[in-house]
Amino acid sequence: MKKRAIILLLTTMIMGGVLSACGGNNNNSSNNTAASPTPTATAPAEESPSASPDAQPSEEASETPAESPSASASPDPSPSASAEPSQTPAPSTEPVPSAKPSEPAKKPAATPSPSAKPSATPKPTPKPTPKPTPKPTVKPSPSPAVEAAASDVIDAMLKAVEQPALIAMTADDVKNMYGIDTSTLADYSGRMPLMNVKTNEIAVFKVKKEKDIDTVKKGMVKRAEAVQKQFESYLQDQYENAKNYKIVVQGNYVLFVISESADDLVKAFKAAV
Repeated sequence: MKKRAIILLLTTMIMGGVLSACGGNNNNSSNNTAASPTPTATAPAEESPSASPDAQPSEEASETPAESPSASASPDPSPSASAEPSQTPAPSTEPVPSAKPSEPAKKPAATPSPSAKPSATPKPTPKPTPKPTPKPTVKPSPSPAVEAAASDVIDAMLKAVEQPALIAMTADDVKNMYGIDTSTLADYSGRMPLMNVKTNEIAVFKVKKEKDIDTVKKGMVKRAEAVQKQFESYLQDQYENAKNYKIVVQGNYVLFVISESADDLVKAFKAAV
């Protein structure tokens, strides 16, 4: 575009110089003809050289105007000019990265996710549950103190089953009536009738050794036979009662009982022991 503008300026300058030269020659020629008509032949000789330079600039002028319209028309159809402005908007698309900083703005929104992790930390709290202390390794073994005394067993039986008036036996009574050596017994107790008109009798012997149980049972059988003989010809109902005596062994305890309710007394004995 600049070159064409320079060419147009040069052509206009050349055209102006040519026109001014032509005007000066015309004036000189008119003056010369008016002053001296004779040298007419010389004037055409001088005009010929002037015509030569006129011809050259005329051709240049003719060429230049042909180029000038092309220059004027060139901006519209020239693809180069249209291509250049089409390239200029390309840098305008480059600022698109400006949208990138918007993305990091979204990322901080995801940051609260780690906040949920500490919520799972309180899980190890239920660990202090195991305590070795509640183990009851030492269990109270049933000591012999739990075994009831012979007198307590008879008292429990009499509370459960009512009997006629009875009195306690002495050590001599045990030896004389049962023929049992009290040294073989760990404990003993007996009840016999207060009145001689009754055969009801209760005796509980606790032996030290199991081997002495048979000896105690034999002594009880002898006692039952003696009571039967005593009431055989005296009171028939009491004789029959003496015949229904009971001997029961429960562990180291041996029971001898004469009573109308002997079965109930046996149950009370087992419960008491």
